[in-house]
Amino acid sequence: MTGGVTVALPISVATFAIRRYPDVAAFGAHVDVLAAEAAGAGSKLLLLPELTCIGLLWGDAAAARTNAREVAELYRRQLTPLLQPYCDTLLDIARRRNIALAGATFWHEENGHGLNSGFIASPDGRLIRQDKLHPTRPEQAIGTVGGAELRSFEIDGIRMGLVICYDVQFPELTRHLIADGIEILLVPSLTTERGYWRVRHSAHARAVENQIYVCVSPIVGDLGIPVDYPVRGVGGAFVACPIDNRFNIDDGTYARATMNSESLLHVSLDLARLRLSRAKSEIRQLTDRRPALYARLGA
Repeated sequence: MTGGVTVALPISVATFAIRRYPDVAAFGAHVDVLAAEAAGAGSKLLLLPELTCIGLLWGDAAAARTNAREVAELYRRQLTPLLQPYCDTLLDIARRRNIALAGATFWHEENGHGLNSGFIASPDGRLIRQDKLHPTRPEQAIGTVGGAELRSFEIDGIRMGLVICYDVQFPELTRHLIADGIEILLVPSLTTERGYWRVRHSAHARAVENQIYVCVSPIVGDLGIPVDYPVRGVGGAFVACPIDNRFNIDDGTYARATMNSESLLHVSLDLARLRLSRAKSEIRQLTDRRPALYARLGA
């Protein structure tokens, strides 16, 4: 921090392996190990992926024989009652390890509809919820609907936003967050190999368009549910950045982890360089925008 302004933010971005949890305590033990490592590395934030909750489906006695036609009921029956203990676990780890946890999305039913909700759990006990806004076809098949709000938040004085997996493919969402002043976009993800590349290319596009850092945390491995079409996650944690003469990173990959193996990517996000990029780089995406023209073209 220089003159009261944060110039670098150390974070850890997880490549998170799917495990089978008998209960929320087992899930918490898994996350706690990662949070301890992240805190030990000096990170202020640990980004966790989409649907870190899915291993909890194995706490149901019928999990091993659940097929695609029955899986929606398994999600409702097994996960919805665990929402509060799950959130309490995130908050407890954030407090004990003195590190913010972000992402860690959870599927639950609310008012008769399924929601995929991400969280930001702060060491001071604050919990912010961000619902996924664009559910995929498989999510819609189990009754998931999109949320209706998108908000930014601050960690260690840095404004950032969170969009969940498929949401990063919709530029309008990031543009909305840019209007709120974000400098970092967090993207928890669960997807297939083709989906991984869609998310990755979209993350790079959002970083270039908006001159921000985009941090992506995937969940990887095989869930084994449903038995006839099991969930399988592919990917590796990475951070995308602007492509310009201030960063001097030709492909815009600020940092990346090994694919498909659990690990933490520890990285310091250089906010001073990002701000210099916005003010004095060879391209200035934000200042060169022509909103009046775009509005006229869309009329």
